[in-house]
Order: sequence, then C-alpha cells, then structure tokens
Amino acid sequence: MKREQIIGLFILLLLTAGTIFAASHSPAEEENGLSEGERAYMEMLEAAPLAVVEGETVSPDQRFLVRAVGATDIYVSGVRVPERVQVVDRSTEKVLWETEGMVGQEALWSPESGFLALARSARTRCSVTVIETENWTSWEFTLPDGSPIPEYTFPAYYEPWGQWRSEHSLDLTFDDGNEGQSRYTCVITTEQGQVTGEVRERTEEILPGSYDFNHDGQPEILELVTFWYPGMTGKQMESCAFRVLDGENRILWEDFAGVSHAGENGLYALRLDGEDYLLQYVPKMGQGYCGYQYRIFSLDIKGTPVVYQESRVEFDINFGSPIHESFDIPAIAAFLKEVHGWLDNAQELVNTIWGEIDLGEVDYSSTAALEIALENYRKKLSP
Repeated sequence: MKREQIIGLFILLLLTAGTIFAASHSPAEEENGLSEGERAYMEMLEAAPLAVVEGETVSPDQRFLVRAVGATDIYVSGVRVPERVQVVDRSTEKVLWETEGMVGQEALWSPESGFLALARSARTRCSVTVIETENWTSWEFTLPDGSPIPEYTFPAYYEPWGQWRSEHSLDLTFDDGNEGQSRYTCVITTEQGQVTGEVRERTEEILPGSYDFNHDGQPEILELVTFWYPGMTGKQMESCAFRVLDGENRILWEDFAGVSHAGENGLYALRLDGEDYLLQYVPKMGQGYCGYQYRIFSLDIKGTPVVYQESRVEFDINFGSPIHESFDIPAIAAFLKEVHGWLDNAQELVNTIWGEIDLGEVDYSSTAALEIALENYRKKLSP
C-alpha cells in the first residue's frame, strides 16, 4: 500500500470516524455495548482485506516464505493491518523470524537467499530490516550518521526501492516528503552470528559525451556512481563506480576508484583511428615502491576488455636505504612521455590519482626534460 493512498484515506477515515463517534448514543445502543459508529467501524474492519506482503515472498532457493498473519483492529487506507509478519520454513511451516505488521510490507531476497530485506511502511514512517537466514538475526537500516529514516520518507515509488547488487551489497532508494530522493548502498556482513551493515550515501550521474567502446555502432551510456561518508565538515567522497551501460541500461563493464591509497584509478576516453577506446592509468606507490601502468582497450560484445596497447614501469624512491633497488631514469622517462602523450589527447572520465611522483613543471613531451627532472628528483631525496 503506497503512501499517497495511506495518507489520504487515513485522513478521510479520521474525519468519518470523528463524525460518527460525535453523534449521540441511544439507550438501546449503549445497552448493546456498541454505538452506531463503533458498529459501522467494526463492519468496515471485518470487510477490509488484510494487508499482504508484496514483492518477493518466496526465497530464490524456495526454502522460505514471507507472509502476513493475524489481524489487528486497525483499518488504514482500505486494508486491515496484520498482527505479524513472519518468515517461515516452507516445508515445515516453522516460524523462523517475525515482527509486527504495518500498513505496507515489501520483501526483497538476496541472490543466494542468505539475506532478506524487509521494508515496512506506516502512515508517517518506514523501516528497512535486513534478516540473515543462518542464525535469524537482524539489522535495522540507519542513515550513514546513525540516525533513523526521517518521517515522511518512504521506499521509492516510481522505481525499485531496493536492489541486491551481490549477496552482500544492497542498494536502497527513498522518496522524501519534499519530492526528493536519497540513495544508499549497504554492505552487509555477518560476524559471530550477528548481521550488521555499513551504509554510504550514493549519488548517480550520467556523464556527458557519446562513446562506442564495444564498436557495435551504438553509443553506450556512461554512469558514475559516487559513494559518500559523513565527515567532520560535511559529506566526503569515499569511492566511485564507473559503469559502461548498454542500450538497455545493463552493465557492460565497470571499474572502481577510491580516494584511499589502494583505490586510486584514472579512466579516460580516447579516440584512435576513428574508434573509441578506454585509457586506464594507475600510478601506484606504497612504502616507496612504485608500479606505474596503463592500458588502452576496447570492449567486446560481452564487455570483456580487448587490449590495444599497454605498458608498465617499476622503481622505488628509497634512496640511500638498504632496501633501495632501482630508479632507472631512462625507463621511467620513456614511460612518462608515452603515457602523458596519450593523456594529452584523452577525455577524463574518472580521476582519483595521487601517487604519481611530483616532478614540478616539466615538459612531458621531451625525454631530455623528463630525464633532467627525474635526476633532480633523485638528488633532492637522496641523503
């Protein structure tokens, strides 16, 4: 039962009930114990259908059933609120988990039936509960800062309110009272028999431009999904997912980029010989060891990368240390000249790169200039 119906009919019910109960009671009515208004309400209650569980009531492995049982004396929006919502074993009818019923409840199972996401809605509020099916413990969704879902915020109406991206990744979308939307991604984990979730706000945007990376004559859609966490000065970017979607909005290829050391990534669009290619550049550094690599690739019809060209260089900047291995200036200069030549002609799509060594103002198209800059960098850091 959707919230527009719930609110409108609930108000109508209150007005009707108020008019009925305000009427004077005859002695005969009082003797029977029910006023005319009370009898009318009970008749309406008995005739109303019981609110059911919508969505995926049976788990993918066919073992479990989500159902509404019992009936309260609460009538809202044309339905009678159930007493309980239960998850039962289909073969034995054993109740494995249950909670109170609400006006609306929708079930969404994870792909392997390990988790159930249950959204329940009342007149002004909603909740989302994730239940794991091994120990039957549950976790209540909260916003990333730990606060509950605000009043008059409900599961999305015009699009799927939830989607399991994998067995442990759940996307949720809510509509709020101001006709806005908020999106979240939950990473679901179990530890010592308990289920928990880590929540990040999620924003989605379609990137501009027209690109045909699989060379089938039809442009793909480029989507950037960004994940945010609550920081000291407001929300801050944590990571993002870059997705190439086909004409039916299915993911053809995707990759991730983060702001942390291990997650840096750079993706660019490159035009070669009249065809579109993706250029990925990842200059990683850790504890003084550097591994720079790039690859230029297209996609086949299934979204598998088809490499056009790639290269890699490794070195370290632990100068003067017993663990220092190599800093081959000609090799590093050749690599940097090559990759920056590609980058100069590419369109940036995603860039969280921070690990490239800082050579200052240098002409990346000149091997000689790069070698001088690298030598100066080595001298600067050497003891």
